[in-house]
Amino acid sequence: MKDYNLFWTAFAAVGQAVGAIATAAAVIVTLWQIKYANRKRLRLNFSDKNVVLSENGNLEFHFVNLTVTNIGNRNVIIKNWGIKVSKKQNLLIVPDIKNPIVKMIQKPLPCTLEPEESMDLVFDIKLFLRNLREQVKDGVFSEKDKLTLYVTDSTGKMYFVKSEKTIKKYIDDNFKYE
Repeated sequence: MKDYNLFWTAFAAVGQAVGAIATAAAVIVTLWQIKYANRKRLRLNFSDKNVVLSENGNLEFHFVNLTVTNIGNRNVIIKNWGIKVSKKQNLLIVPDIKNPIVKMIQKPLPCTLEPEESMDLVFDIKLFLRNLREQVKDGVFSEKDKLTLYVTDSTGKMYFVKSEKTIKKYIDDNFKYE
């Protein structure tokens, strides 16, 4: 009879230990899921084939465009954007605030993006190409490189997208704007 009491006491102790470990694991998973669900998440899309036409057709504005979409569950404040050069250097893109079309298309930075909201960051294609050629000429980029564009939020976190084309391809495709 004494042996059975010892067996059941040991069995209960093992069951309690397993239950405590399972409870701790459940708490850890729950906390991780809350943190994961509430993190900031952005989707970036870059395009160099964008045109604004006036109604009467006498005005065309060609530009590159970085679309930023908030796909997370929190507001994100977009502070600035640009091109990543190296681990230590970035090229900051500053919009031409005198250009009325840029004023119409792009919200001023910093800009708050609510969940499921997006914004377009635009830059004149002529200036973009001129800057790319200068950077290649100065040895900052190679024509074979692909561009990495970024946006920075209010906490300093950077979000990246790599272009599909090489710098040479951007320059060749858009030679008419030179």
